[in-house]
Amino acid sequence: MSQVRIEDVWPLSPLQEGLLFHAGYDEQGPDVYVLQGAMEIRGDLDTALLRTSWQALLDRHAALRACFQRRANGEPVQVIAAGVELPWREVDLVGLSVGEVGVEVGRLRGEER
Repeated sequence: MSQVRIEDVWPLSPLQEGLLFHAGYDEQGPDVYVLQGAMEIRGDLDTALLRTSWQALLDRHAALRACFQRRANGEPVQVIAAGVELPWREVDLVGLSVGEVGVEVGRLRGEER
């Protein structure tokens, strides 16, 4: 496992403090603040360009590289990681029937969640 380089540490906004409280209130339940979306793209897609674009977005916006941590005194802060590599995976579903694609997409979404 690689070590994370820290770029910055930010305080939480009052709204973030509330969100963090509610996210941790019931740790057995699903995290209602985690969203997952999917889209269908028809036609040719340059996956290398798409990946490069998303990596540029991640590099440009520190808030997308933030995670919540607690200082030794318990104070929550946002830790901004540096040099984060975009997690990326491509799955080829060519050759599957429409029904099989639906099942496999559902399985992949559950796995990613």
